[in-house]
Amino acid sequence: MKKDSRKVMALMLLAAMTASMTAGCSGKSGETTSTTAASQAAGTEAAATEAATESGLEGSLISAEPKEFTIFDNFNNMPFDSNWQVWQEVQKRTNIGLKGTVALTNSNEDEAFNLMLSSGQLADIISYKDSSELEKLGRDGGLIPLNDLIDQYAPHIKAVMEEDDRFRQACYSLDGNIYYIPKNQELLSAEYWWIRKDWLDKLGLEVPTTVDELHDVLYAFRNEDPNGNGQKDEVPLFDRAGWKMPEEYLYLWDTSTTFYPRDGKMTFEPLEENFKTGVKGMIQWYEEGILDPEFFTRGSSARDTLLSGNLGGCTHDWVSAGNYNTSLADAIPGFEMVPFAPPADQNGNVKERVSRYPGAGWGISSMCSDPETVIKFMDYFFTEEGDALMNWGIEGDTYTVNADGTRQFTDKVLKSELTPIGYLRSIGSQYRIGMCQDGDYEKAVMTEIGKEASDMYDSHPEWFGTDMPPYADGEIELKYTAEDDTEYKNIMASIQPYVEEKFQSWVLGVNDFEADYDDFIAELKARGIDRALEINQKAYDTYLGKN
Repeated sequence: MKKDSRKVMALMLLAAMTASMTAGCSGKSGETTSTTAASQAAGTEAAATEAATESGLEGSLISAEPKEFTIFDNFNNMPFDSNWQVWQEVQKRTNIGLKGTVALTNSNEDEAFNLMLSSGQLADIISYKDSSELEKLGRDGGLIPLNDLIDQYAPHIKAVMEEDDRFRQACYSLDGNIYYIPKNQELLSAEYWWIRKDWLDKLGLEVPTTVDELHDVLYAFRNEDPNGNGQKDEVPLFDRAGWKMPEEYLYLWDTSTTFYPRDGKMTFEPLEENFKTGVKGMIQWYEEGILDPEFFTRGSSARDTLLSGNLGGCTHDWVSAGNYNTSLADAIPGFEMVPFAPPADQNGNVKERVSRYPGAGWGISSMCSDPETVIKFMDYFFTEEGDALMNWGIEGDTYTVNADGTRQFTDKVLKSELTPIGYLRSIGSQYRIGMCQDGDYEKAVMTEIGKEASDMYDSHPEWFGTDMPPYADGEIELKYTAEDDTEYKNIMASIQPYVEEKFQSWVLGVNDFEADYDDFIAELKARGIDRALEINQKAYDTYLGKN
């Protein structure tokens, strides 16, 4: 269950939509980025070309006449803007234009999504950050099943589904329907452990390899003045992960505040021994000044604030953490962040919990009268041409193609005042739609130290659980039946806030963990944790193919 989950007003929505179900809506990198799907690229392209020829359309045109569809999409609280350069180009090439339904001044995705649902006026195309909510909307009748449409009109999407197990699994709801096209991910690794090598060198320390070694290094960072200003102001361990920040620290002891599978069995980790070890460790680290004293409240600016102030020592973050070696070179001579392997936990296990999975994309609403055209449009972004537009932008403007077929970004992207990904999103690329996110695009904007981090983690697949369902933003993402989904969310609406409240009180020293723990477990039982575990075990068995 997402911690910001909404109660979708299904009855209200269905009542509003009843009269509208039959009403209308308005109006090729050299290969597919999924390497497995690329093996079928030639046949897929040939089939698509033949279909286009039969329809009498040329090139990438999807419709002989211009058509416009409405779209709800507010990715990272950045509403869809039809004036973005890439989407203007898409419209020119396909004859399909999109009109956003979220006001460009609206930065609250949850609010906008709930407003659309409660109004009963659905956009033709709907994207949302929570894939479980998209599936629920589909079960409630707000999104149409795409199975037959994909079979008939989307050969490129179908090819990826046939060849990429994780993508296919993400597509299907438990009722056998496909309600949305996911955004696929080519790279495995996502976030990495980073540490100040210049501080290590100054104090004569080695890169830590275990959680105990990490403690000793961070303790030295706190007490031996590695920034050299004569003050005890260093913040050894920090993060900018927002509400999931406690999870990032608990990973060091192979635990969390939520669910996690082990050897085919779903566990709720606060009930397990590792949780007790992890909480005690965090309490100690907080008391010793190792943890950021403001880690519950500092928020997304933590990395920039603490690194630019020469205060931060170690973090778990994306590849962009390595960019500070360049951006702070003049302000902090010798500044150097380096990646390191996940520290072995108290049991000697090396594990990285954060990785990439197919995520939420977009679906077709029941208020769209021309889903055939829309699914063809969605399939376009899995072609060679559509893939390049969404990953790289405009050839000759934001990227060029080398003689060997590889691509590289232009200075417009690399030397923008924005980050490369920020610039690409400012023109409409790398948005949240159904597509394959090309790993090469990300490698192309990485610094050398960033590539080192990515290569280090990607070369160790054993660090990542092979039987893991999607584990996004610190939470397991499983698929539930409609009945189980409602019951599970009701249970966790009571449990999760309670766990977070108690956890924070223990770390901050407001309450005594040892004295509280037995009562804490009893309260979890009273609130239904055993039933929540049963539901999650059932969903996990389904994921593993046991049901």
